[in-house]
Amino acid sequence: MSLRLRHRGTPLLLLLVLLVAGCTPEAAPVGQSGGQPSDAGTAAAVLGDLRTVDPCTLADPAALQSFGQVENAGTVSLDYCLLHLKLNDGSLAQLALGDLVYAGPVEQGQPVVQRGPLRIVQDAPLPGHCTRQILFTDDIAMQVSVDLLTGDPAAGLCAVAQAGADAAVAALEQQRVGHRSFGANSLALQDPCELLDSAAVQQVPGLEAAEPQPSPAGHQCMWGAQAADAPRVQFLHTAGEPPKVLHGAAVEEQIADRRTVVSVVGGDPQVPLCSAETGHIPFGDPATGQVEVAMLVVAVPGMTGIDACEYARGLAQQAWPYLPASGP
Repeated sequence: MSLRLRHRGTPLLLLLVLLVAGCTPEAAPVGQSGGQPSDAGTAAAVLGDLRTVDPCTLADPAALQSFGQVENAGTVSLDYCLLHLKLNDGSLAQLALGDLVYAGPVEQGQPVVQRGPLRIVQDAPLPGHCTRQILFTDDIAMQVSVDLLTGDPAAGLCAVAQAGADAAVAALEQQRVGHRSFGANSLALQDPCELLDSAAVQQVPGLEAAEPQPSPAGHQCMWGAQAADAPRVQFLHTAGEPPKVLHGAAVEEQIADRRTVVSVVGGDPQVPLCSAETGHIPFGDPATGQVEVAMLVVAVPGMTGIDACEYARGLAQQAWPYLPASGP
């Protein structure tokens, strides 16, 4: 599961997306996105331009109402749509739908349901977490993940994930995927892998030979491994509330002439994880006050959050000048 990092009151999760006001659904019929007939079932053939997909057009709250009360959780990402569910037993869960990842091989014996050219792969559940993956024919997967926020660990999270995946596939089959409209200076149209020199990232301890790993939608780039005990740098283009100073281990400063919030993730200086965020242009309905956000996340296991923030500052100094201009 990819790191979800914009804090919205949920510990250490970069919860990113939903309810994008002003995002107009535009159908991207299979076979009308530039692909040839032999491309049927690829992510691009089914979804169209991966950079502009509005994942909330694939979420169906009505399909989840039998599990409890469903509400939008707000925009926290360009990549996935976030719902909160108050389950019938009183537990609170969140569903994130739409994140595109490069999938590994399906393990032998792993449950798979064929839906036309697509497959729904059932990941083994973890305590408080369950994921379904909608696998396209080019081995790109769309994740549907459910996490328990409070309540009973036996709250039936996998049934929720399955219902969310089934509804998303139905939307794809009915060609209901929508797309957002972005201006030429939007972060959504810029690949973060191209905005940060790997030579700068390789100054981070443990990443001396790291190479950039892009994401399918082009909104994220990672150097290193996605593991708690591994050094890594992630550069994400996301959206939501403007960056804020949320605790005593965060500070607002100017980096490369851009207002930047540098923050130890979670607020504990002993946690070796730091983010640097800068706001960009308005996102969605201007009345919401939401903005696009460029975010750098640095993990340096064995060091402190203060150390991680020094590396985050240095990388922001390198990357921010290459962001598109925020003015007209």
